[in-house]
Amino acid sequence: MQHIAILRQPFFNMVLSGEKTIESRWAMKKVAPYDKIKAGDIIWLKETGKDVTAKSIADKVKFYELTPDLVEDIRIKYGKEIGTDKFENWESTLNKKYCTLIWLKNVEKIPPKKVKRSNGAGWLVIND
Repeated sequence: MQHIAILRQPFFNMVLSGEKTIESRWAMKKVAPYDKIKAGDIIWLKETGKDVTAKSIADKVKFYELTPDLVEDIRIKYGKEIGTDKFENWESTLNKKYCTLIWLKNVEKIPPKKVKRSNGAGWLVIND
């Protein structure tokens, strides 16, 4: 399966530089990529408002049903790789119910590729 991950700054550049190696998605409901992505899937990376300009492979994936304590455990264990120090409001994740962690490998820039607008969605699943 393939996916398009829409990332805002500074997270997009952090992924490209290798500073951010885990993409995290936090949600109130079980929305993509929760339970929709698996290791080996291709992830096309798109900066908000721009074309797809990078791609990656999902190396490992974990899904969580959250509690406030678990959110804090994730921050402590994976915070550096997720880039939680760059979150504008980390406290907002304490209210989320679901989390997907995706370990990224083989991140590479690609020539710009146009895709359909996401209409506000931060993640799109592309059926092969």
